[in-house]
Amino acid sequence: MKDNYRWMAPVYSSLSRWVFGRQLEEAKTCFLSNIPNKTILILGGGDGKDYSKYRQRLQGDFVEKSASMLHLAKRNLQGAALNFILGEPAPAKKYDAILLPFVLDTFSDQELDAFFEGLGGKLKAGGKVYLSDFHQTDSAWQKAGMTFIIRVFRLVTGHVRKDLPDYSSYFDRAGFQLVLEKSWQKGWIKAQIWEQIT
Repeated sequence: MKDNYRWMAPVYSSLSRWVFGRQLEEAKTCFLSNIPNKTILILGGGDGKDYSKYRQRLQGDFVEKSASMLHLAKRNLQGAALNFILGEPAPAKKYDAILLPFVLDTFSDQELDAFFEGLGGKLKAGGKVYLSDFHQTDSAWQKAGMTFIIRVFRLVTGHVRKDLPDYSSYFDRAGFQLVLEKSWQKGWIKAQIWEQIT
């Protein structure tokens, strides 16, 4: 498996904090008080550094497609009850919570369709999805900033996306409803909790 983050992995967290301060970390972790004693899936968790102070609460699977990022995550989350998996999560496994930390904006539309088609089947009854990511806004400077970030990631990591997905439309079509939200930068960065409509 090609490691598109090989060169970025060592500097990813430092670069993120230099540009956004602690806001991306806060978006990833602001709802973690809800997950003690729950089996979780962290999909695309990067180097895991932002979760390090919560590692005693984490149990389940940490999945990454970058071997470099996964290596750093194992070190940063040492002591957590997590299985570190390179590639894809086990298809039949179900979770109480699925964490999506700034990862869906790397999926193509076709990958998003496939992911959301199977999302409900990966959750236990009452399970929830925790999304943290950038969102579209009307701010000209935020649009320009997002365009720049996307271009950099397309160049450095080979991301296929040229824009941000409309996450709400994907969740709506998959039968989920938004139950909680927190935002930063006037809605550019959001942390959300979604649950299936029963």
